[in-house]
Amino acid sequence: MRGMNRGFRYCLGVAGLTMAATCMFCAPGFGQNSAPPANSPFNQVVHALPPGGPPPRLSDGHVDFSGRYYPNSGGKMLDSATPGRIDPGVGRNFDSRTEEKLSFKPGMAAKYMSPVPYGVCDQAGTPSAWTMQTSQHAPMELISSPSRVIVLTEYPLDVRMIYMNRPHPKDPDPTFNGDSAAHWEGDTLVVDVIAIDDRLRNVAVGGFSGEGNAWLHTDQEHIIERWSRPSKNYLTYQVTIEDPQILTKPWTSAPRTWSLAAADDEWTEVFCTHNEEPEEWKHLDKGLKEDYEDKYKK
Repeated sequence: MRGMNRGFRYCLGVAGLTMAATCMFCAPGFGQNSAPPANSPFNQVVHALPPGGPPPRLSDGHVDFSGRYYPNSGGKMLDSATPGRIDPGVGRNFDSRTEEKLSFKPGMAAKYMSPVPYGVCDQAGTPSAWTMQTSQHAPMELISSPSRVIVLTEYPLDVRMIYMNRPHPKDPDPTFNGDSAAHWEGDTLVVDVIAIDDRLRNVAVGGFSGEGNAWLHTDQEHIIERWSRPSKNYLTYQVTIEDPQILTKPWTSAPRTWSLAAADDEWTEVFCTHNEEPEEWKHLDKGLKEDYEDKYKK
């Protein structure tokens, strides 16, 4: 039986502090005067993947998005704990300097900007499951066919079904991923999304970073996603958000780069707890627990 590799994390909503309940990216230490072995991952250099040739095609001739992707150019998990050296720019999903900031109507920012209460995990949904990976660094796995695309998000755990060439229902039930109607424009998949549950917070959307700057939307939110696969090793994602009740104009993200993982890169389960798992709760700082009780459980 293989050892468990399930990621387990929890988030403290205190001063933006994020903690992991287990060491997900632990690295061995070396003596003060010693160096890592020549074959150690600490000596590796992560370069951007080459294009890898043309993208694969489905039986109907359209681009096949199937694959496991990371939100960077290196084809693997890249964050501050990654051993070795990362070439400049490889770890970035996009250049934030090229993105215009969201424009709220007067008074709407104060009403719809959503602070993070203690104990709230990242919530999966559209488009946050994509955009939050700028800081979470988690992969996605896509499964394409001529009739639909399945999107599997590793963290936060989520499954999304996107059906091809069908209209929106006349009265769709709101869900966190919304109702998606997809069609092709050349080699670009255009996904039109409505009926997004207005309890979902938009994370890392609009020039804001992190959970602490997430914002709520109205039931009039309308999202247009544009997916392309310019080459075998790369996927590009771009999103436009319209919400005429609270925004002065639509907001469009910069194109976000994702890269294809190696064939032996396997899916893992990452689970988030609200800090009230019995064994974890009793190890938390007494002051933090009292602060939580005072603010959120009265």
